[in-house]
Amino acid sequence: MASKEGIPSLRQCLRPGWWIYWQKQIYCIKSLDSTNLVLHVEDHLSEETKTLQVKHLLRADGKDQAIPLYAPTLEQLLRDIKDPQPEPEGAPENGLPHELIERADKMIDLVHFVEEKARELQCRERNEQGKCSSACEVEECKCRESDALRTACALLHEPVGLTTFYDYRGRCRKNQWDRIQLAASYRRSTYSKTRLTKAQLHFLDTVITDYYRADRPSSPMTVLKIARSALEKHLQNRWVDPEKCEKGVPQDLLAELRLVLDERLPMQAIRENTNKEKLLREITMPSRGFFYQYLRWFESQPDQGKKVLNDRYGKGTWERIYMVFDSFAHRATFPLQYVFADHYLLDVFIVDEATCSKISRLWLTVLIDAYSRCIVGIALLEEDPCIESIQNALLHAIWPKSSHTAMGIEGEWACYGIPQQLFLDNAWAHHSHSLENLARLIGQNGKFDTIDLVFRPPYKARYGGLIETYFEWLSDRIKQFLPGAIQSSDPKHIRDAAKKACLLYEDINRFLQESIVEYNHTPHRTLGMTPHQKWVEGMKTGIPMVPRLTEETKRQFLHLIPEKRQITEKGICVFGMQYTSPVVASAERIGMDKKPIQYSLRYDPADISKIALFREDHWIDDIGAKELLLPDGCYKPTSLWEIQTAKALAKDVNGDTRDWLAYVNKAEELKKRRMSEKRRRQRELQKGADDHTQPTSAEVNITKTRSSQHNDPTELLARFLS
Repeated sequence: MASKEGIPSLRQCLRPGWWIYWQKQIYCIKSLDSTNLVLHVEDHLSEETKTLQVKHLLRADGKDQAIPLYAPTLEQLLRDIKDPQPEPEGAPENGLPHELIERADKMIDLVHFVEEKARELQCRERNEQGKCSSACEVEECKCRESDALRTACALLHEPVGLTTFYDYRGRCRKNQWDRIQLAASYRRSTYSKTRLTKAQLHFLDTVITDYYRADRPSSPMTVLKIARSALEKHLQNRWVDPEKCEKGVPQDLLAELRLVLDERLPMQAIRENTNKEKLLREITMPSRGFFYQYLRWFESQPDQGKKVLNDRYGKGTWERIYMVFDSFAHRATFPLQYVFADHYLLDVFIVDEATCSKISRLWLTVLIDAYSRCIVGIALLEEDPCIESIQNALLHAIWPKSSHTAMGIEGEWACYGIPQQLFLDNAWAHHSHSLENLARLIGQNGKFDTIDLVFRPPYKARYGGLIETYFEWLSDRIKQFLPGAIQSSDPKHIRDAAKKACLLYEDINRFLQESIVEYNHTPHRTLGMTPHQKWVEGMKTGIPMVPRLTEETKRQFLHLIPEKRQITEKGICVFGMQYTSPVVASAERIGMDKKPIQYSLRYDPADISKIALFREDHWIDDIGAKELLLPDGCYKPTSLWEIQTAKALAKDVNGDTRDWLAYVNKAEELKKRRMSEKRRRQRELQKGADDHTQPTSAEVNITKTRSSQHNDPTELLARFLS
């Protein structure tokens, strides 16, 4: 288990020779039965040998000295016992806006100036008019304190009234002239405060610290279900109210409430005690959204969350309980509980299939299971990481895999299923309405699990440690076995890799799938077995339940357009084109409420000639673009990038985008011509012409062609495609 700074890990604390102080007794650890989680200890005073359950040590039930103290020596343990933990205080103040700080400084300076000026006026002699100063407006100036203060207020660069001054001085004195407290006093009383009562917050804190811990098999959804069920069925919707407890929440009452949570004590037994009944308050369970937000606030802000929890519940609470990201591998108790996703730019060049001369690199998206360390899904794309990368990887991960067997790769790739929690980094592309919609739809209205999306904190590389470790392993294999591999960032190595590049996309895809199958069946040092064996062990309770992979389900993994569309007489307008089909022509346009029906659309950016039409999350039909319809009834495959490029060229040449389709056709023709010329030139070069100083016929033809098309507005696109 990962250890925090200054806090020893649990494994270290339970080593033989360490000392424990628990329930007012001091023990010396003799041995640990790791199988049954039983600790054999010796009582320091009686020297008797006893056994302690590790799970009892890990649970904090709130009793006096219930949280055990650990130390490597008896002397250090005695010092820790003499240094009790402080009573928890409220959460620390967040940073104040700079404007409020400036306002507080200005107020303090103003009060000091007025008071000093007033004292000076009271000691000053009268002028010819019998006034203390020329600014004095008092008819009979007797230099009373109020008269002097009023005059001093009038001498300010921005004069204030005496009543305002009294208000300023009262605020300063109330906050003991502390600029931070004074600035904070200008915030509304409800600022940054939840509408929940203290009883509700105390209930949430108790449930979270008891059930959502590093040593327990739990997830946010599980803890939420436990809390709801316990509150309604066992606690009778009541919990202790800290506001009714004059000397703090009674620990005996809290211990009894915990027994009710564990179904070991009926709630009625507590309520029959009138003194304890008075301290209870009827509460309701907060919404699921608030509960998840409240829980993840600590997870996503480790530094601030650590301080808050340690201040509330005592030193070491964060390290003992909230080791969520650093120990998720240890907390995972079954497959698909935590699945991590990340992207990796492969350290190898590939060549295009048509000419075998154009080099590029591929992006690999990987989904890895924290429990078994198995690779559950991948996506290999030429595009930079995007929402399609994650959705394609999920499509590969959720259903049983046949991609490796189709290539003739031997070995079982058994892992599949719907991830309960999918951890993503905070990349902008991951915050997508399309992915959120897919995570909800995959559950099919409660028939199957939905995917809970969790975004890892930014700038916290260690939170993706498992998947980063796999990428390092894969990078070493690529550099060892593949031609065209980039050995380092040295420009010389990059040039050498480009010269040796000869592999196609299919070669890299096969190599990756072979490597993943080998990785899944290679013993893992931490697991003590192979990831495949760990997966099979976790599947003894039952195989994953997944929906049927129908045509509708496949289309749910396409990119969702956030805005819905209405069907018009011409069809549906998207990407500047009109999409239609026989189904669209006869589809309903007005609903029962006399309002236009809204339809959702999903598309593949690599080919937008046809898109999928949905109504209320149900697939209706695939509709095609009229502009891309060919004479034979098929549709011209066209990517979104090609459409955007053609429109940009049309606008540059003609000033508008109406003729963009002509540029798409010209670009296709030029692409075919350039590819033909390139292949012809390669054939001639392979023959080895005797006179290398003279241009070949292919080069002459290419030069003539380019000269004749020098003014062609599609030349830019043609050069790029060639």
